[in-house]
Amino acid sequence: MSSSASRRVLALALAGLVAVGATACTAQQEASPSESAAAGVPVAIDCDTLITPEALADYSPGFSLDDAYTPADGTEAAEVAKLDGLTCSWANQASGVVIEVAVAQLPDADLTALKNDFVTESNSVPTYRVEGYFQLVDDSGQADAFDDPYWITASSTAFLEPGDAEAIIAAAIAGLG
Repeated sequence: MSSSASRRVLALALAGLVAVGATACTAQQEASPSESAAAGVPVAIDCDTLITPEALADYSPGFSLDDAYTPADGTEAAEVAKLDGLTCSWANQASGVVIEVAVAQLPDADLTALKNDFVTESNSVPTYRVEGYFQLVDDSGQADAFDDPYWITASSTAFLEPGDAEAIIAAAIAGLG
């Protein structure tokens, strides 16, 4: 996990810890880090609704949904999964390129804390039409966007610059309605 992603997860965990402390002041036992992490609202759509097959074909032909996908530990997609979010992956059968997209629905306080961290740790992208950020992590581009109350994160080796992820972010925003 990149250091900025680690800081975002820490910020969410701290926000959850503050919320737990504020609502459970009489509790005698200390919460573990996983118990104190922010809680998301389950995202009630599937991957083909989040990004339609037509939108993927418009982006680049040959992508198909990986039904067996599980996000790798330490990734932002894995953190989204812990927040009851939706995680999806598509692979291009010809090129082997993989696109991972995950979305979490978060309470306002947690979403604000996460946005504040991105402001200080990432690069703003005004072309995403919502609050958006982009950075290269190893050999993959990491695009993050906020369409309240959603945090959308997308990564791929095909994303070398912010514009490479723009159509995927736009499709996810449209899929969320």
